Amino acid sequence: MKRLLLALAGLLVAAQAAFAGSGATYTVTFEGQWTAANHPREYPAHAHFSGLIGATHGTGYALFREGGIATDGLERLSEMGAHSPLDQEIRKAIEAGTAGALLTSGPLFDLPKSASITFAVDDKHPMVSLVAMIAPSPDWFAGVADVNLRAGGAWVKHHEVIVYAWDAGTDSGITYQADDADTQPRQPIALNRSHHFTNGKTLLPVGKLVFQKMAAPTPRASLK
Repeated sequence: MKRLLLALAGLLVAAQAAFAGSGATYTVTFEGQWTAANHPREYPAHAHFSGLIGATHGTGYALFREGGIATDGLERLSEMGAHSPLDQEIRKAIEAGTAGALLTSGPLFDLPKSASITFAVDDKHPMVSLVAMIAPSPDWFAGVADVNLRAGGAWVKHHEVIVYAWDAGTDSGITYQADDADTQPRQPIALNRSHHFTNGKTLLPVGKLVFQKMAAPTPRASLK
């Protein structure tokens, strides 16, 4: 009987380990670095980041791509800091199976500040993309795309990604508080290389994302 219980306990531990191996839970922390000290050129009053919004996903989904064209949702996020309709676009991708979860946070004021989100990934949706409006601005956003948390068949324990400023290509303004100047047709999404976000030819980061894998609960089996 004891051998049978030991065997069953071993199967339980193996099953739990296999289940844990199919997914993981992470906390991502966005550390804002867009400050008057780091970005002195025309740094605006009331500078802040909108709330983060993004998704876990696989290779069949793109929140944004360099050289791609912004969706209606990304345009509104980049110009107004609104999560809608980008959240609706992400939910449609979730329904289609190309995205796994919608990720959001509150805005970041009084920079530098940080915001954190806890989320789950799985083998089908091992990647993360996140964006936030640089506010005020015409259509500029901070963002990363296709951060893969799976490497060599395992979930990475810790990963840091530098975040740069992007131009959504939906407004032609060239200063933080420029009047609305709708761009038609929309231009390709590109890294923002204006003097606001460069030091000579070097791009200046506006933030950093720190991904930290959370420890899985230790499986337990009781024997009598």
